[in-house]
Amino acid sequence: MRYHTILLTFVAAIFACSGAVSASPATSDPLEIDRSSPPGLIELTVPSAGAEMVGHMYTANGPGPHPTVIFLHGFPGNEKNLDVAQALRRAGFNTLYFHYRGAWGSGGDYTLRNVTEDAAAAIAYVRTNTAKLKTNPNKISLFGHSLGGFNALYSGANDKSITCTVAVAPADFTAAIDNPKEDNAQIAIGGTSVPGLKDYSMKDLFDEVGANPTFFQLPQYMEGFAGRPLMIISGDKDKVINIASQYPIANAAKTGGAAPIDHIIMDADHSFSWRRIELAETTVNWMGKHCR
Repeated sequence: MRYHTILLTFVAAIFACSGAVSASPATSDPLEIDRSSPPGLIELTVPSAGAEMVGHMYTANGPGPHPTVIFLHGFPGNEKNLDVAQALRRAGFNTLYFHYRGAWGSGGDYTLRNVTEDAAAAIAYVRTNTAKLKTNPNKISLFGHSLGGFNALYSGANDKSITCTVAVAPADFTAAIDNPKEDNAQIAIGGTSVPGLKDYSMKDLFDEVGANPTFFQLPQYMEGFAGRPLMIISGDKDKVINIASQYPIANAAKTGGAAPIDHIIMDADHSFSWRRIELAETTVNWMGKHCR
């Protein structure tokens, strides 16, 4: 027994020294920490149109400047994807998470149009607070889920300085109002505010999209990614955002010249409830390759 223990230890040491074994940031803590500039947490507020949006920054190991990923949450924002944000931080990225105006205690008013302005405000905040946040202003990327996926695609396409974009289960709102689920249709009849959002109901969402459906059609924006990296991740068991509505977005991005354009399909629901490690590893590997 002692012989086998010594042999296994010796073999493990050989693999470690040769670099054959490497820890995944999605599942492992960093092996070494810069004690003079360790990973940290900065509590902050992001200004947007005179209001303050509450949030925080996970800062990466070392003095930086670090590439930064801005997280854009969904509607209303129950799934925060902070496990992915932590994995990206372990991979060397700063990650910013914030709540839109009128959401979860942030000041101001909530609307779908406002969330796109809030994304632009967050991008500007990262670019102009480089010393405090240890950020590289030329390496800012977006990660968005559901409504945040819509926001990431819209914002990434319209801001050509964004390094790369990841959209997870991006919402096609025009498809939603054209083919509403029975439960959503019933909710839309009433005006009860969605929990977590200030004075904003499902009826407000339907009315806002219905008043200007063209604005919310994502395929038209995809040529804005020409020459820049884009990844879309879809769950084939998604009952909130039908995967069928995500194919035209990916196809438009491919036609528009996004490079690379990767559309990843996972065995997953809308929140990727049983694919969290796979989601984190896929995101870390892809962003580590394309977004630094």
